[in-house]
Order: sequence, then C-alpha cells, then structure tokens
Amino acid sequence: MSAYEKTFAWIDFPEGRVRYTGGAANREEPKEAFAIELRGQVYYGQIKEQFSPNGNDYNLEIVSFGWPENGWFGIEPNPKICTAFTFKEIKTIQTLLYKAIQIWRQLEHRPIFLSESMKSHFMGEIMFRDGWVLVKDEVATP
Repeated sequence: MSAYEKTFAWIDFPEGRVRYTGGAANREEPKEAFAIELRGQVYYGQIKEQFSPNGNDYNLEIVSFGWPENGWFGIEPNPKICTAFTFKEIKTIQTLLYKAIQIWRQLEHRPIFLSESMKSHFMGEIMFRDGWVLVKDEVATP
C-alpha cells in the first residue's frame, strides 16, 4: 500500500471502522468527508476545522453526519434519509474519529483538514455542530 493510499484506507478499531473519503470542491468552500462503519452500516459525514481566535490553532467540527451515501454531506440531516444515533453512539463516533486522527497525524499524506505547521495545531477537541446529527430517543428499560 502506497503512502497516499494509507490516507484513504479503513482503520479498524474495536468500536467500529473509520476512513477519510476525501474532499469535494464547490463554489462555497471545500468539503472534507469521512465514513464510519457502525452497527454493520457505513455512514458519511463532513468535518472541518474550527479555528481559535488566534487564527492558527483549531478543533474539528462534524458539520453533518448520518448520510447513507458519500456526497450528501454538507446538507442538513434529513430524518427521512439520515440515520439517528443514541447519545452513546454519538460518543462512540467521536471516539472513533479521535483515534483515527491520531493515526492520520502520523501519515506522510494527511487528510487536508489535519494540516499543521509550526504555528498551527489541532487542539484535540471534536464536536458536532448543533442540529447536524440526528439524535435517537433512548427508551429507558425497567
């Protein structure tokens, strides 16, 4: 496997699998996407840097997640198409991405949203944009 292929390869973890699926350019701004396999299904989402006030350091924001196909990211989740997740699953998604980021940061060819320099660093936080992942009602068991 070439160094560049490693950027797009599935990464297996006990909780599920993650892969960077690349970017798409449009008139507004580039969109970077990832995929997570959870519950035996693959779900797609968009991720982007959220820069700190210094304009250099950043955290990562999951802009949209739960799409059954790549390319629909960047559009507000639609309950008729997107999958809803429990709070526990949302935490698992964040954990999977965090683990994948630790691996991606070691690659020669990183995903674009993980560019770093002497002045710019990933600060370690991954958050969901409010309303951009569907939350499943959890039913309490007696």
